[in-house]
Amino acid sequence: MFKINQDWLLKNKYKALTIVASVGLLMLAFRKKSLNPFESTYRRVAQEIQQKVLKARYVIQTELKLSNEDKTLILNSSIPQIHKFYESKKFTCLDVLLTFLEVALEKGFQMGYLNDVNLEDAIQKARQLDQELKSKDYKIENMPLFGIPISVKDTFIVKGTYQAFGCGAYAQKRSEIDGIQGYLINKSGGIIFAKTNLPQFGFSYESWNYLFGRSIHPQDPSRTSGGSTGGEGGLLAVNGSPLGLGSDSGGSIRIPSHFCGLYGYKPSAKRLIMRGQAKGVPTWDGIRNIASCYGPMAKHFPNLVNMMQALTTNYEQAPINIKDINFVMKTFDEKECYNNNKKYKIGVLRKINLLLPCKANQRALDIAVEKLRAQGHTVIEFDIDQSMYENVFQHVYDVMLGDGGMRGTYELYKGEPWISHFDNFKKATQSCPLWKKIYQKWLKLQDRKRELMIWKAGDHGLSYYENLQITTKLTASQIQMIQIWHDLQLDAVISPVTAGVAVKHNTAQHCFSGICYTFFWNMIDFSCGSVPITTVQEDEQFYNEESLFGAKDIEYKVLEETMKHSAGLPVGIQVISKPLEDEVCLNIMRQCGQ
Repeated sequence: MFKINQDWLLKNKYKALTIVASVGLLMLAFRKKSLNPFESTYRRVAQEIQQKVLKARYVIQTELKLSNEDKTLILNSSIPQIHKFYESKKFTCLDVLLTFLEVALEKGFQMGYLNDVNLEDAIQKARQLDQELKSKDYKIENMPLFGIPISVKDTFIVKGTYQAFGCGAYAQKRSEIDGIQGYLINKSGGIIFAKTNLPQFGFSYESWNYLFGRSIHPQDPSRTSGGSTGGEGGLLAVNGSPLGLGSDSGGSIRIPSHFCGLYGYKPSAKRLIMRGQAKGVPTWDGIRNIASCYGPMAKHFPNLVNMMQALTTNYEQAPINIKDINFVMKTFDEKECYNNNKKYKIGVLRKINLLLPCKANQRALDIAVEKLRAQGHTVIEFDIDQSMYENVFQHVYDVMLGDGGMRGTYELYKGEPWISHFDNFKKATQSCPLWKKIYQKWLKLQDRKRELMIWKAGDHGLSYYENLQITTKLTASQIQMIQIWHDLQLDAVISPVTAGVAVKHNTAQHCFSGICYTFFWNMIDFSCGSVPITTVQEDEQFYNEESLFGAKDIEYKVLEETMKHSAGLPVGIQVISKPLEDEVCLNIMRQCGQ
């Protein structure tokens, strides 16, 4: 056995270092490069999509004969307006489908919004609806999505498409059935024609992955359209679709809507059946601490209402294999979404100390308050103990990183490299225990409280008892919040959607606290939506808010960069109502945005 002579090492330490360095360099030089096992999958999927696009363009070229003026009219119309076109025989369902499809193909793949087109089924459905429309007795008022092209996030189970989550391992087999959402949309006359992009497994509020690429902002290619429903947000913003369906676990509908100037709505989790989507983690059905739900996104408010009608109708007739036997569908009253006689008491949540909102977001709230008061509503300031927000947001990290080393995430990827957005989480969970302790002490000394929250959560995996404790605390927080609302006699609260506006590429992972305004309400399962209000003005292109939660760290610096050259970018607000009071939330959203 070879033994190292310590005396020789002491006398020849520089030689020893040279030998060690040389060996290390040789090992690096000859190290086998780790290959992405799904490169061939990416190429295959790209070829499949290219063939579909060629077919779609041929159909558009041969069958779409509308003038540019008529196309513009269709693209800028809400669902009620499109239905009037059908009733007057001005346009056919195929006209409308191909008009939106033409824009989707022109911009959707180029800007990273589209993942797939459901061409054959969509055209067949449009032709079928056109035949039904020719019947003298046929009425479309009972079909809220009649003849409306619908785009859906990649996660939804749609016949003939992948549910790949932006991951090569899951782009192997196309679905043979529709999930419950596809069933309900079809029964209401909707035409699912496109699947849209998202971040790798939906774990970011910037949408990019190795399989389908990166979604860029409709107005500024250096920025993101948001996430995780970012492809949907971008496609809707460029008129590539009139109505989209996204999912939301921490802001994934509201954030892209805010970034892209859209309406986006997330019901409370128990309002809609949660089956029908591919699972983001193997233990998804066991997650109860993050109240995820899905909901509509659109440029026009009435489109949200029509989608909510569709998602809450015809459920009882659905096949048993796509239903949830423990779920009872609550009736949706669309008339209450247009009730101007009802006067509400609304609180204004202006800030969460974790990260204060920029000037443009503050002004958007002022505009909304003015609108609501002008319509006869009572608006008061909503200012409660900030520790509640901080404690709940700490639980966000606890739940996300609670399996100890992100084991569930590793299982999902099946050898595909992770996007860089997980680097902070990987460091916090996978560093050696000694380094974790040293680094946490360093963060405390530096007063970097926001980053410390991640490292505290990644310190160890949660035990069963600790997980139950978090569930109990979140339930208590929900009850406490409902009691506060009851004492103040509140019907709703309005707040910023995020701390800033559309962030630049590869910065979302460094500014997670910026989405505390959305994530908080998921954790206590309140209904909420995003409303477009205004745009950033020339004199608002800066961020110099006070840092009330620790030092001015990297998250603060991301917002400083975000606000530079941001004039003209969309700015929205968030409307929040109590669990299951979706009609209240939507009615206030309408009145804020009109």
